[in-house]
Amino acid sequence: MRKIFKAVLILSVMSAAFSCTMDLRQPGAIDADNAMTSIQDAQNLRRGLYVNFRGIAAGGFVTNAEIQSDYFQPTSGYGNNYGPIFRWEFNSTESACESVWASCYTVISNCNFFIEQIEKVLNNPTEAFTDDDIDLLNLYLGEAYFFRAYCHYELAYRYCQVYDENTAANTFGVPYIEVYNPTPDKDTYPARGYLADTYSKINDDLDLAEELITVSGSRASMWLTSDVVSAFRARVYLAMKDYDNVITYSEPLISKYPLVTTAADFQSMWVNDSGSECIMQLDASSDSNNQPTSYDAGYIGYQVSYNDYQPMYVPSLSVVQLYQEYPADLRYAQFFTRREAVTPAGSDTIYLFTKFPGNPDLNPQGMTGSQSAYLHKNKPFRIAEVYLNLAEAYLESGNTTGASNMLQSLREARIPGYTQGSYSSQELRQQIKNERQRELIGEGFRLWDLKRWGDPVVRGAAQSDDIMYNHSSVTGQIAPANDPRFVWPIPQTELDSNPNMAPQQNPGY
Repeated sequence: MRKIFKAVLILSVMSAAFSCTMDLRQPGAIDADNAMTSIQDAQNLRRGLYVNFRGIAAGGFVTNAEIQSDYFQPTSGYGNNYGPIFRWEFNSTESACESVWASCYTVISNCNFFIEQIEKVLNNPTEAFTDDDIDLLNLYLGEAYFFRAYCHYELAYRYCQVYDENTAANTFGVPYIEVYNPTPDKDTYPARGYLADTYSKINDDLDLAEELITVSGSRASMWLTSDVVSAFRARVYLAMKDYDNVITYSEPLISKYPLVTTAADFQSMWVNDSGSECIMQLDASSDSNNQPTSYDAGYIGYQVSYNDYQPMYVPSLSVVQLYQEYPADLRYAQFFTRREAVTPAGSDTIYLFTKFPGNPDLNPQGMTGSQSAYLHKNKPFRIAEVYLNLAEAYLESGNTTGASNMLQSLREARIPGYTQGSYSSQELRQQIKNERQRELIGEGFRLWDLKRWGDPVVRGAAQSDDIMYNHSSVTGQIAPANDPRFVWPIPQTELDSNPNMAPQQNPGY
């Protein structure tokens, strides 16, 4: 008997299709009726989803959120790059908000197309597919469900309010698209629904992914594994403040992915993409279709022709001082370098942010190359994040000892000779927040952490007033905790094209 996953768990089919930015899925010249006649066809479509994932795990998906938060400030030479996002002056026509929305729904559409094709084969297999092929199709189906959940989650925490179980049933979510059915009939385009439904369907898809992705986790896996699913589930449950499930999915991972403890290994992790501490690290090479991507937002700006540094964004003084609290911190030495920064307003010697200097294997020039050379293998899931998620979950569920132990373990690995003191619950909460800053800076978490905690965006003093852009207007409290712009606007193109979503814009836009 063939092992066939019948489509008994398929979620209810929606008659709604994609509106203007939801109908972009163009699977090349593939004929949908004959898109999967062999396992090779399935593998080609699968590779496409991984290419999609690599695109939404770095680049603007990361840098826009980092620049909107409180880490960095623009120099006088920033050229208005990320300007509206940095100044909190964006609206429903902001390109960053539009591109994330469109990209996610394009990937979702690709997922739905793939799911549809796999289920056709699983429900009516032909002799072209062997028993081993069927097993692979079940795995690929689980991966498609994972990627669909991931994209909807990316949309939910950007375009929706913070999840609150008391209000989620009455707070707008995002359209959860579960079928590939492009149509010009605007009357069938989906409305937003409610946030409780959005997260419920995210978890429904992850239930399926968890059932079907049975590949054991391994360090720096370029493919989805059961451990990747667990790490992502913990991240989703943290956003939902479901601390019990954060703990359930995080605890088994801690012993499987050891933290590095030496400066050489830590440098190798970030410069050479060694894969240490990575639950998943996506493949990339400069001479293949797996093109590397960048987490850089003009943090270094080395100019070959001038042999100088012309950064667009530099860390605030308060960020540098956070690391200087522990001068031996491996992250302080690796993430910052003191250089003369040259800007149109003048020059000064300051700390530049160098967490992503460029992997020399992906670009032989590496950090000494042009600004476009800061390329790395994406690291969407690292064990250090799991430590921090678990520490927060322990604390908020009343287990201060467990929270303190997670914080201590991470700091002992990062700070040679570290000895942890005793903290009250409130002090421990702040220490965990501080550690998320030190560990995850530049990786796209900060804005959403502040949003989840209900904290304001407060930008500290500049390292050097003389070289900064309009410094006095971009420091202090930029946004209170209740600022509506913590929630991005639904793109105007979507509202204009989708009559069912037109009255559902977020407040403040």
